[in-house]
Amino acid sequence: MSSGREHPAARSSAPGTREVHDRALFDLDDGPVTPSNRADLSTTARLLNALLASMVVSSLQYEQHALDIRAPSGRSLAEFLFSGAERDRGGARLVAVRLRQLGSTGEYDPEHLSARTRIPFRAFPDGDLAGIVKQNLIGARILVQTLQEAVRWIGDADPTTRRLLERLLEEKETQAEALSAQAAVQQAERARP
Repeated sequence: MSSGREHPAARSSAPGTREVHDRALFDLDDGPVTPSNRADLSTTARLLNALLASMVVSSLQYEQHALDIRAPSGRSLAEFLFSGAERDRGGARLVAVRLRQLGSTGEYDPEHLSARTRIPFRAFPDGDLAGIVKQNLIGARILVQTLQEAVRWIGDADPTTRRLLERLLEEKETQAEALSAQAAVQQAERARP
């Protein structure tokens, strides 16, 4: 039961209205980045640009693989890959917006994407469905790991960036789960006599 009195630790840890107001007025040109954001902004920008590059390359790989599928039986997989490309492009856009909010720039320069991405790009001009599924599953799992590492690194230093990363992580885990199920189907089809 509450005694109606505030705990002394609560008073010392929560800033007062005046303090919050004063901090908000500090460096107004920084937009949403206030002194309470404890993230190392240059390291955060490098991390987000590596993620941006990985998501762009992943989206290009999804698109390439969807176009590589020629067999009519692979149409549903192609549609899934096209939608994955769209989701990754949308995620990359969100990362670029967050970079801008943090005072940095999303680096889309194609000349430098391959140096920053963690996704190994591979095409399958022969339309090998099993190879396509496996390659995209690998890419999704790499992004899951990258996002997990980023969430842990950001911690509570930048809650907005962490929430964005967690949302992207959830989407990537869903994609990886769907690709894993598709890989099992491809493996079963190959095992048939």
